Amino acid sequence: MSHDGQASFVPQNIGILLTLVFFIYVLLSAMFFTFLVRYITGKLSAERVPTVVSIVALTVASLPTGLIPIDVFVVGYMKNSSGQFQPWASDMRDRHDFSTTLLSAYYASYIATLFITFVIIPLAFFFHKMETASSGRSRQNVLPALCYTGLSLVILIVLLAIGGVVPTRDLPTPNSTLEDQFRNMVEDLKTSELEDMFSFALSIIRIVGITLITAYVGVGMVLGPITHIRGYPDPRTELACVRNRRIGIEREISDIQQTRVRMSPGVHQLPRSEAIRLLSLEHEDLDLREREEQLKETIKHWLSPFVMVCRPTQICAGIVGLLVGLLIFVSLFMTNILRAMYSFGESVGYLMPTVQVLNPLDRFALFIQRVFPLDFIVLIFLVTFMILAATSGFQKMGIGIPWIKTYNISPWKTKSRSLLVFTANLVLILLAVDVLLLALLPQYTTYSSQHYVACAENKSLAYPPLPTPLPDSAIQGEALVLSRGTRDGECSETVVIPCDWTAPEDQCVMTRIAVLWARVCYKTWYFGAIFYCITWIFLIVIILEGCVATFRPQHTSSSVTILPDLESS
Repeated sequence: MSHDGQASFVPQNIGILLTLVFFIYVLLSAMFFTFLVRYITGKLSAERVPTVVSIVALTVASLPTGLIPIDVFVVGYMKNSSGQFQPWASDMRDRHDFSTTLLSAYYASYIATLFITFVIIPLAFFFHKMETASSGRSRQNVLPALCYTGLSLVILIVLLAIGGVVPTRDLPTPNSTLEDQFRNMVEDLKTSELEDMFSFALSIIRIVGITLITAYVGVGMVLGPITHIRGYPDPRTELACVRNRRIGIEREISDIQQTRVRMSPGVHQLPRSEAIRLLSLEHEDLDLREREEQLKETIKHWLSPFVMVCRPTQICAGIVGLLVGLLIFVSLFMTNILRAMYSFGESVGYLMPTVQVLNPLDRFALFIQRVFPLDFIVLIFLVTFMILAATSGFQKMGIGIPWIKTYNISPWKTKSRSLLVFTANLVLILLAVDVLLLALLPQYTTYSSQHYVACAENKSLAYPPLPTPLPDSAIQGEALVLSRGTRDGECSETVVIPCDWTAPEDQCVMTRIAVLWARVCYKTWYFGAIFYCITWIFLIVIILEGCVATFRPQHTSSSVTILPDLESS
């Protein structure tokens, strides 16, 4: 091939650039999660092992998300605006090699995340629990911690084993409906038994993750910005109220104790009502003492003066948060409506072959994709927003089984075991964020900005072109006419249109993350149907929480925080 030199030169430079961008992403992720963990724990003297494990686990869990914009860029860069493959991607084998490399990167990041989730985090949690119970550091604590960790590992092995025996749908047979629908994906649908086992286990874990997103992100993405706009009580004023309340409690306790002293010699116990009242006052005094210490730390924090004078910035940040949440809600709602109308149905996990209407978020991502890495930055911003929303939800509701708060997450005073449980839940959320991004950005995350050349007789001229770098002659609502006359004796007119599942074979390349999800929906359709139903519940939770947060009065006793985005009222 005459372009061999150029074909090898361009991908090599792009590969170096993408590797550098991904390295910067990992570094920034580590810094962000270090800040988040320090904000949660608060004390520099916090346990080192839980802190380090949490930072490493969250950084590793963010790797699959960081691969998505790189995956999208590679797929979009394979073609030019005229619908032709770039010289370096003209050979199908080269495209296959790039796709295989990305697929291997996804699998490696998922395996690392599962290892962290089922081995490292449980080991750190149970070791710390045994260490606390024995009130000392001993090698004897390692064996019980390993036993408990083995149980969590058994759960993962059971999930993999179930994935090996659960029946999956075979490849499409010739002249069938499925063969017509998936004719361009037959090769991508071919998987080994090991891949099917791994996919089943990962899908089960993702269901837990998307449920956590529904419960915590749905609450936090509404509650955080609204609380941010409303503002927070002055810690000095609250500290004075807490001290006054403690003085009153101490006076009541003293009066009850004086009553005990004045009792007759034959009576050694207080009346039941007085005893219950004394116990209640002592517990309240203990809580207020802890709150007083927290307020003192808040006032002494170096960021406290800045928070007090940056009220307009807090309001603006809250408004931005509400707008981002509204954009996510509208985009997901539009995608769900389109899936209900144009997808293959529940039998194929509500896979949508063609994006008939671009939602606002999808259109915006495709538009800014013209300048790399703006789309990368926007995608990471969305994920960061969901992480902050999840943290706000955890602080509001705590972590535990429904209606029973087992672990409290509070700024600067979260205990080590609570931190590890928080980390495990956030890792599960990050594993499910990939699927949520596929719903929020269906065209961007599936075919990127790819176009292909088609006959005008077979495609409607009213097909809306995507907001990608097309020539200026492309007009909204009309396809771009490339040529007129006869093409291979068949086409009198050819047009360039966005890629979808109806494209001719070998004319479009799907992203690997979209291929992985298409495999899940095709072989085990019920996972796709479950995810689709949960996204509707997620939208309902956002609406309900918006109504509650709007009409709920502000509590003046709320805990004060330096980062209002991460705190609830």
